[in-house]
Amino acid sequence: MTPKIPHHAILASSQGCRIPEIYRSRVLPANTRTIRLLGKKTNARILTTLLGYEVQASYKRIQCPDLVTAQYLRVFSELGCHSIKLPYDPTLTSELVPGLEAALAELAESVRRLFPAQPRLQSYVLRKIYSILRRQLRAG
Repeated sequence: MTPKIPHHAILASSQGCRIPEIYRSRVLPANTRTIRLLGKKTNARILTTLLGYEVQASYKRIQCPDLVTAQYLRVFSELGCHSIKLPYDPTLTSELVPGLEAALAELAESVRRLFPAQPRLQSYVLRKIYSILRRQLRAG
């Protein structure tokens, strides 16, 4: 029998737990618009186009006017969010992106350290933790 994996404890011990807090305290009070995303966890890529940037998550592509907006949307696309609030103020978005990206990368790295040489288990744990984050973001 395998031991129960403490997903909430893993999340709480990493910077990833800051993502819903940042979203609630900095994004929701600001003037925002709602952006619809794919709604499932997937690797998102930023593509450079003639008209700016696009975030590609599976088959869905979202046009972005600048790189900062694309980076912001990529973070939430990788989490698997259905929709997200995007601040109208690009300076606010540019302040938030480094912290959000660092929190997501640190969360993935901490899972890799906890379960070395077990990529399937790493993927499973990340999916569960991302699910917790999505619930927290929706509750925000």
